[in-house]
Amino acid sequence: MDKKAKRTVEKVTPKERDSLLAGFLPFLAKGKFVNVATCSNERMPNVAPKLIAKTDKNVIYLIDYVIGKTYSNLKENPRASLSFINDRTLTGYQMNGSVDVLESGEEFEKFIEEFQKIKTDFTVERILLNVRIGEKAASSDLSMPDQFAILKVKVIEIVEIGSSGSLRSKLAF
Repeated sequence: MDKKAKRTVEKVTPKERDSLLAGFLPFLAKGKFVNVATCSNERMPNVAPKLIAKTDKNVIYLIDYVIGKTYSNLKENPRASLSFINDRTLTGYQMNGSVDVLESGEEFEKFIEEFQKIKTDFTVERILLNVRIGEKAASSDLSMPDQFAILKVKVIEIVEIGSSGSLRSKLAF
């Protein structure tokens, strides 16, 4: 018995892709996390959560503040798959594309101030959560590392994973 999910592939225009991505903005809001899958040239996979800094049409900017396996994989193989789920509909999504790792330059410098704001908002949110639930925050809960890189993901494929296992892929180059 073949249990492989049926996958439909549809080519869409860049404008249609941008419209689809705009519908995902509640899930891709600044300061939220998304799972990022990468693979080394030796075909060793890795997945790790990354912080969303900004979205702009078909580009999603992520903050990599660990500078670990994701970073080294992207230096070897600049492709990634982002995933998240709509908890209300139980529909999963993949966004696949190419990645530029930004570590310096004008575009990177614009994110330094933005990252500081995200860190501040994140810290305040964590403190308020701990006050509400009556727990004392550990010092690691209240800060994030200062060293980081920006992952500039250019989305070229969006895959919708239905709760029944159906796969719908939309490609735009």
